[in-house]
Amino acid sequence: MSSSLTLERWREIDTILQIALEREPERRDAYVREACGGDEPLRREVASLLAAHDSAPGLFLERPAAEALGIVAPIAPEPVPAVPWDRAEAAERPALPAVFRRMVSARSATYVALAAVVLGLAVGMSIDPSAIAARWWTATPAVAEVPPGEPGLVVVDRGGRPRQRIPAERAWTPRFSPDGKRLAYGAFGSGRGTSDVWISELATGTTTRLTDDDADSNDPQWSADGASLAWSVSAPGGKDIVRRRLDGDAVRVVATRPGTQFPSDWSPDGNALLVTDDGAGGHDIIVQPIGGASVRPYAATNGDERGARISPDGNWAAYTSNETGQDVVYLDSYPRPGHRVIVSRDGGADPAWRGDGRELYYWHGDSLVAVTLGAAVGREAPEVVGTRVLFRAPYQVGISTQYDVSPDGERFVIVQGGIGR
Repeated sequence: MSSSLTLERWREIDTILQIALEREPERRDAYVREACGGDEPLRREVASLLAAHDSAPGLFLERPAAEALGIVAPIAPEPVPAVPWDRAEAAERPALPAVFRRMVSARSATYVALAAVVLGLAVGMSIDPSAIAARWWTATPAVAEVPPGEPGLVVVDRGGRPRQRIPAERAWTPRFSPDGKRLAYGAFGSGRGTSDVWISELATGTTTRLTDDDADSNDPQWSADGASLAWSVSAPGGKDIVRRRLDGDAVRVVATRPGTQFPSDWSPDGNALLVTDDGAGGHDIIVQPIGGASVRPYAATNGDERGARISPDGNWAAYTSNETGQDVVYLDSYPRPGHRVIVSRDGGADPAWRGDGRELYYWHGDSLVAVTLGAAVGREAPEVVGTRVLFRAPYQVGISTQYDVSPDGERFVIVQGGIGR
């Protein structure tokens, strides 16, 4: 194993490792070679951990027990710098009592040996990953509660710990910019009876009002290059969709027709918006080309379909539907549906993607659930490899998705104190 690893590198190793462990032993090497591409150091790291699992599958360490002893610290929610492995320092650390060793399933296991390198931690021995296998949880961790806050937006880490609050009156549909540095959202200005679109710089807290009129602008969605925003505006009998470049370009109409419609995502290629639209039996999801071509339906049943979000590679869309009688998150091929699978079998709503497409999030009540996805094979939907609750927070399901995830999956922004239209 290399002498230093960043947390992002660990995540890459862990994702490939977990998917490999789901496969038959004779198929693992081929999968690892394919997943690692030409990254030979990455392939070697994963291969060494697979060998560790095969040679010592029974020697695992429960992470919560190690944390209780103070020997292994909780994983840092933000990226941490690479820390060199210091064998002299490691030799001075106490060994972990055997009472905390126990068997756990290989499916939910990854390795403290790897985590120790990332965080500069040891368990009282010189760790050789080919000889020692220790557990790092990928099942449900201890779930933190996000405390109620003042009305507005709260940015939290993966453990649910608040990192930043942005005051906003009747906030709506917050969205991280593609670079993760800004937030766009709808909110009411002081003394105003309609919503405007606002942009906040996360590093400085500076907030800019993008619209300033009575058009009830809301539901902002970023283009993939971060140069433009699309949003909904009031119109006779409903709402239409407009867009604008942020370099001072004029507002341009994308779609106007009877009824209420609002964008829920912008395709990675910039050519279309996914739109929630008034349907005959409820809300439907349609695809609205940017260039003015005719819309086409994407998901429409007798129930409500809403909140569609396109995967970063542009091949899949996740959305909420209540056609079964409860909200369920589905995953289907994009731009043409036809390979739909259920992601949240026990119910859920409001999916959002991590920037690499390997993790999908949704809400189940007040719990934010993270779903680890395997690689898609052909036109088959990506396999659900693992599911866990990240944290709990007061969350109100609405017609639009009232939270978002940063591109690196390390921060979440949530509407607090009620939402408003």
